[in-house]
Amino acid sequence: MKTELLVAVISGAVALSAGALAVWGQFKSARLAAEMEELRLAEQRRIESEKALSRYREPLARAAYDLQSRLYNILKQGLIAAYFDNGDERERSYVVDNTAFLIAQYLAWTEIIRRDIQYIDLGQDEQTRQLASLQDDIYALFQTDRFNRIFRIFAGEQRAIGERMIRDAGRGPECAGYAAFLDQLAKAPDPLLEPIREDVRHLSTRFQDARPRLIALQNALIDLLAFIDPNFIRFPEERRTKVI
Repeated sequence: MKTELLVAVISGAVALSAGALAVWGQFKSARLAAEMEELRLAEQRRIESEKALSRYREPLARAAYDLQSRLYNILKQGLIAAYFDNGDERERSYVVDNTAFLIAQYLAWTEIIRRDIQYIDLGQDEQTRQLASLQDDIYALFQTDRFNRIFRIFAGEQRAIGERMIRDAGRGPECAGYAAFLDQLAKAPDPLLEPIREDVRHLSTRFQDARPRLIALQNALIDLLAFIDPNFIRFPEERRTKVI
């Protein structure tokens, strides 16, 4: 009887041990599966963010470069005196309209990227987080009231200007070109763009008022280019000088 009891106890212990091992194995398997799923999702987020960056890296870099170049020419190269103050009607119109376009073009690509990366977990992707931070800096410089109000564009206005410039294309959203921009201006004045065009017209007499904001914007755009094109592949180093 004692032998039978001992066998029963041992059998019970073995069964309990086997059950515990089975539960532990299931727990470990489930934990491993969860970890693998987390890694898979992290990699998927990384790929999605890289796709977003690679898709828009070139047009955003071009828009940033063109705008900073225009600001540099205004601040350091005497563009306003040469082509607005002393220019003919065609030259004056170009300075006003093209400068407004370059601002609108940059805001359009910023808005396109904002839409595309809004569902990406920025905390999981360093590159996307850096891009968002650099764009936020420029966003803030346009709207801040610590500078004179000339060339101040409020947050909602920045987004609205960008939205109006976006066109649907076969490969995805893109910014309207300069010809389409001029065509739209010819149809009717845009209440969002008219203040910008007016500020350009007033640069001759309000240059010192505009200078601090324009310098800050030009410097921030150079920082954005340094992130997008750190090895100066797209745009040469000598043409990316910060105004002091």
